[in-house]
Amino acid sequence: MADPTPAMDREATRHDGRFGKRFDDEVNVPGIIWTTFGLALACGLGMLITWGMQGYYAARAEGVRSPPAAAVEPQLPEGPLLQRDPEGELEAMRHEMAERLGGYGWVNKGAGVVRIPIDDAMDLVVERGVEAATAPTTPAAGETAE
Repeated sequence: MADPTPAMDREATRHDGRFGKRFDDEVNVPGIIWTTFGLALACGLGMLITWGMQGYYAARAEGVRSPPAAAVEPQLPEGPLLQRDPEGELEAMRHEMAERLGGYGWVNKGAGVVRIPIDDAMDLVVERGVEAATAPTTPAAGETAE
């Protein structure tokens, strides 16, 4: 006579001997739940301890400055620094040079040395010659050129 249980049911009841009759017989569900609960509790406790320590050390370190932090502060380099407004400074320098080259002023008032506009100076050089224009003048005692 034929077996009353279908073939699928026979396969489901067959096992290889490593576990009990069913896999679920070997799984300790309450143990897994208690282990998960214990791990979650340990993580939460660890976070609380870490949060408390962070607050304690932050309050303790407030106002305290370590020597390495002071040594790391940025310092201005020695030597030439970058200009803050190069275009504006160039324009101001050109304006000042144009005023000096195009205007009258004293170079050494005691010695009677004056500054004349560059165009007039070039005309005098052409008229009198280079030797007369470049003749050295000695300043009066104690006077210096500006």
